[in-house]
Amino acid sequence: MAEGGEALAQYFQNETPDVNADAPKIPVASPRKRTVRRDSITADSVMALVYSYTSRYNLKTQDFKSEVYVRHTLQTRRRNILTRYIPGMLRLERGTNEYFGESLSLYQYRVPGEVDKKDIAAYSTMPYLRPSNDIWIGRYSIAIYEPTIFTDRILSPLNYRNRKFYRYSTRYTYINEGHLVVSIAVKPRISNMQLVRGSIDVDLSSGRVERFDLTFLYGWARLHVSAEMGREGQASLLPNRILLASQLKFLGNRIDETFEASATYDLSPLPRPADTVSIVHRFDLSQQSLLRTDTTSMRRDRAFFDANRPFPLMDSQAAIYRAREVRDSIRNADAALRAAAEAADSAAQKKRRRFFTARTEDLLLDSHTLGLTGQSRIKLPPIFTPSMVQWSQSGGFSLQTRLVFRYENERQNYIDFAPRVGYNFKQEQVYWRLPLTICVFPQYSGHIRIEAAGGDHMYNSQQADEVRQRLELVNDYDSLISVFDHYDFHYYRDNHLLTTITFQPIVGLELSTGFRYHHRTLLNWNSMASQTGMRRVLSSFAPRVHVTWTPALYYYRNGRVPVALHTKWPTFMVDYERGLKSFNNTTFYERIELDAKYTLSLYALRSLYLRAGCGFFTQRGDNCFFDYDYFRNSYLPIGWQDEISGQFQLLDSRWYNESRHYVRLSAAYESPMLLVSRLRWLTRVIQKERIYVNLLNVSTLGYYSEWGYGIATPLLDVAGFIAVAGHKQTGVGVKLVLRLGED
Repeated sequence: MAEGGEALAQYFQNETPDVNADAPKIPVASPRKRTVRRDSITADSVMALVYSYTSRYNLKTQDFKSEVYVRHTLQTRRRNILTRYIPGMLRLERGTNEYFGESLSLYQYRVPGEVDKKDIAAYSTMPYLRPSNDIWIGRYSIAIYEPTIFTDRILSPLNYRNRKFYRYSTRYTYINEGHLVVSIAVKPRISNMQLVRGSIDVDLSSGRVERFDLTFLYGWARLHVSAEMGREGQASLLPNRILLASQLKFLGNRIDETFEASATYDLSPLPRPADTVSIVHRFDLSQQSLLRTDTTSMRRDRAFFDANRPFPLMDSQAAIYRAREVRDSIRNADAALRAAAEAADSAAQKKRRRFFTARTEDLLLDSHTLGLTGQSRIKLPPIFTPSMVQWSQSGGFSLQTRLVFRYENERQNYIDFAPRVGYNFKQEQVYWRLPLTICVFPQYSGHIRIEAAGGDHMYNSQQADEVRQRLELVNDYDSLISVFDHYDFHYYRDNHLLTTITFQPIVGLELSTGFRYHHRTLLNWNSMASQTGMRRVLSSFAPRVHVTWTPALYYYRNGRVPVALHTKWPTFMVDYERGLKSFNNTTFYERIELDAKYTLSLYALRSLYLRAGCGFFTQRGDNCFFDYDYFRNSYLPIGWQDEISGQFQLLDSRWYNESRHYVRLSAAYESPMLLVSRLRWLTRVIQKERIYVNLLNVSTLGYYSEWGYGIATPLLDVAGFIAVAGHKQTGVGVKLVLRLGED
C-alpha cells in the first residue's frame, strides 16, 4: 500500500486542478501558536490534537452545495457461475472484461440531513448497469472525525472513542505551505473487519487531517481509500479528491473496481425550499431523512462528457471507450450477414456448441420481472437457485419457491400478491401460502390482508390430554420423548383463511381486526378412528383483535408512507382470538397471547436482543387445537436470514401443541469482535458472533432451555446449541443458513 497519500498523489498527478480553489473561505480563529521540537513529537500528542480538532474550532457540517464528478473503472474475470450467488455481487459477463463510466451530479445538503440530488449525466460501457453506489451519502460517509467512517460499520481511527482499538506511531515529518505536517501510521490492535490500517497526515499547528490513506475489508472485498481534505473551516471536513479501489477474489473469479472522484463546494447557506413539508409530529424525521433525486433532462451519452469533462481521460480509460465502440459496431453489423453465417454452420459445428449458453444461464439462474399494464409487474423467481434451500438439525431440509405480483399507482396505493409453496423432506409435507395485500390508506399504513394457507399437520387437544396423562408419570426428558414416540397420533391437515384489516392511527400503534377460519381434515380416516369417536372434519371460525405498539417511534415519510427508523422502547404485542360455537363450528376456544421484544443497539455494531412472551387458552372445547401465533414451528419461513428472534432450534415440534399455556424468555448478544473474530486468519470470514439464551415453560415439560453460540459470514451462518431440561442435558444441535442468491 502506498503511504501518506502517495497513492493519491501519484494517481492524480497532472490530472486534476485544485478543485476547491474557488470555494469561499470561512475565517476561523487560529489557536495560539506554539513552538514544537520535532524530537518531542509523539503520536499520542498528535492524535490528541486530531481528536479535539472540530471542538476547538467549533466546526460542524453546515449547508453546502457540491458538484461531484466520478469516474468508475471495472475489470472482471469470471470463470464460473458461482459469482451469481454472492449477495450483492454484480452480474458479470463471461470471460475477462473491462468497463468504464462517468457521472456528474449536483448535491444540496441542509442541516440536519436533508439532501437534494440532481443527476446531470451518466454513461457507462457496462451492459448490466445498476444504479451506482453513491459514495457521498447514505452508507458511504467521509465524515472522518465521526465515530464511523465510509460505512456504518467501520470505526474511524480519528475519533477519540475508538482510540482503544488502534495503535499509532510517527512515521516522518515534512513542511507543506509553511506548516509542519506529521505522518502517523495507523494499525489495529486486533484483526477485525471493523478496523482499518494505513496512514494520516496531520497539520501539527491545528490538528487538521490533510490527507489519509487507509485499507480495510468489507465482505469479501479489500478496499483502499485515499483522499485529500479541504484546507479551512467547514471545507476541512469535506474531501476535495478521493480514490476508492476495491479488489474481490472468489474461487477463481476476480473483480477490480476503482472510483475516482473530485468535488467542488459552495459553502454559502442555502434557502429552504418552498415545498418543505412542515413537521406535525415530534417523532417525524422526514426532513432529516429526505433525499430528493432529480433525473429529469439527465444525459446518458458519452458526447456530454466529451464536451464537459473537467479534466482529460487517461489513455487506459480512453482505450476502454474505443473498445466499446468496436464491440458496438460488430453487434450492429448487417443482420443478413449474421443470418448467413449461422446458416453456413455445419451440423458438426452445431453439435460442438455448448448447451449451457449465456441465454440458457439467464433463463435458469436469473429472476425475471415482466411489466404488464401501467405500473403493474410480475416477478418470476429463478428456476434453479440454492436460495430456496434451508437445513437445520430439527427441521431437516426445506425447499420453496415463490412468485411476486405487485401493482402500485402514483398515490402509493398497491396490490401485492406473493404466493409461496414449499416442501419439507423430513416431515414429507407440502406447505403453501397465498397472501394478498391491498393497501388503501398508505398515509396510515391502512391495508386489507387476505391469506389462505395450508400444510400443517396437528393433533387436537383430546389427544394432547391423553399424552399429558402419560407424561405425568415420568420426569426424565428422554422418557418424555419416548412417550411421544410411542403414542399413535392421529394428525389433522390444517387449511385456513385469515382476513385482517389494519391501520395505524399514529405511527407506532398498529390496530388489526378480522377473523380466522380453520378447516382440518383427519389424514388417516378409517373404521377404527370412526369407532373411537374421532371426527373426520373439524372447523372453527374465530374473530380476532391484534395490537402492536412501539412507543416513541421515530420515522420518516417516503411520499405518503411512514417508514420506521428507531426507538428506545420495546415493541409490545397483544393478540386475542375467540372461536365461536355458532355457524356449525365443531371447535370453540379463547386464546390470548402477549409478546414484547426489544433491541438495544450498543456502540460498534454490538446489540442486545430481548424477548418475552406468554400465551394461554382460557376456554377450549374437546376438539380444540393448541395453535399459537408466537410459539410455533414454521416449516415455511418468510426469509432465510437469522433474525435472532428467539426461535427454539432443538425443541421437538410436538411440544408446541402440548400445553394450554407457555411462557418464554429469549436473549441474544451480537458483536463483530467477540471471540474467534479476533483471530487473524478468521477475521475476514467472520462478520459477527452471537450468544443465544432461550428459556421455556410448558405444563408437562417444565423448565427447558437452549444455549447457543453462532457466527455469521458473508455466505453462511452457523450456530451450535445445547438443550437442557430438568437440569439434565438433553441434546445438541446445529443450525445452518445458506446466504446464496436472492433473499
